[in-house]
Amino acid sequence: MKYFMVEGTILDADKMSDDIMKTHMAYTQKAMDDGMVLLSGLKEDMSGGIFIMKSDSIEKIETYLQNEPFKVFGIQEYKVTEFEAHYFNRSPEEWFN
Repeated sequence: MKYFMVEGTILDADKMSDDIMKTHMAYTQKAMDDGMVLLSGLKEDMSGGIFIMKSDSIEKIETYLQNEPFKVFGIQEYKVTEFEAHYFNRSPEEWFN
């Protein structure tokens, strides 16, 4: 399995609508339910988002991001960085509390 940090940068927040936001949230939740996304969040300065993802190939990550609603509507672009997970917390839910 391969691991990826994805950094989103907002290009045009004026294109955002409630419908696009709901579609984005559902798209992300489905990927979380499928085990592809570990976490997703908004940067503190509201300039974009961060995802931690896993997949057996970068091509699947790229396909996911090409179909991500914020990308489709020209709201956000993404930078993908592959990394190897050497150490991890065995209780991530407790870590985030």
